[in-house]
Amino acid sequence: MIYKKERHKQLVIRSRDLKNQGKTLFRENPEEYSELLDYEIAVEEQIFWTNRGEFFLVMKDFLDNIINFDEFETAFTLLYHKTREEFDMFVIDLKQIEKFQPSIRSDRFAGYINTIFREFEAVEDEYSTEQEVKYYVKEAYLKFQKFEE
Repeated sequence: MIYKKERHKQLVIRSRDLKNQGKTLFRENPEEYSELLDYEIAVEEQIFWTNRGEFFLVMKDFLDNIINFDEFETAFTLLYHKTREEFDMFVIDLKQIEKFQPSIRSDRFAGYINTIFREFEAVEDEYSTEQEVKYYVKEAYLKFQKFEE
């Protein structure tokens, strides 16, 4: 996707206007809604990427056995929610959107982080093991460390 700042702002404004009228962009224009979601995904990727240092630190501590699974889950979850709150505020703030410029390096980073977060529930429901989560964390950590170089 090619990021177009002005188009992104137009869609946010249109979505707000419709919301104020008790309508939704999804119902009024599904194509524009889909386009807005694409922009929001780019923002999400960038915000998670911006916080990558904190995610990497927690992941490395877990992989190096400095913290156990429960400590990792707690630290990662707190960081995840902090980053999600940042995203939630960003997507409605036109001033933030004005300054926004996505990085190619951020592509799919949020997806990996979201998957790790969802794995905690899989462990709780016994669909996955702590060791399987650790393997996935290692895979994600190594993949994105390459982008840091």
